[in-house]
Amino acid sequence: MNINEQVRLKFYGIDIANVEFNSQQSFLSIEDKAIQIDIVPKVFYPEGENKHFSILMNVLLKVEDYFELKVFAIGAFELEREVNTEIKKGFINVNAPAIMFPYVRSFISTFTASLGNATGTIIIPPQAFSGELETFDNSESQQN
Repeated sequence: MNINEQVRLKFYGIDIANVEFNSQQSFLSIEDKAIQIDIVPKVFYPEGENKHFSILMNVLLKVEDYFELKVFAIGAFELEREVNTEIKKGFINVNAPAIMFPYVRSFISTFTASLGNATGTIIIPPQAFSGELETFDNSESQQN
């Protein structure tokens, strides 16, 4: 039996780079309202780096005519060593967003709990990530 050594994925943590909260109405119960949740992770490869990458995660929570919360988080990762493309894609497309998301989820719960009666505490359900992530292009940062 052949046992292969596992490649380690190092997670250096997240930075919450931007938070935007807009409320159109205050002190209304949102318990009976559906919250739209959009999570868009992208991968960023620093120039000249083969082992380091970042996940850029945009999260939008919205209740029409009530509030909108946008969170932009950056997760920093490093592969212990260079690996083949298929293994690397698995780490980038599934593992990295899944590792990062609970921290973003916790931030959103803490942030909304701190808003008092504006929204009440919002707890996002766990998410599963699949499919290939879009690569972040530096030109996108020029547009914002």
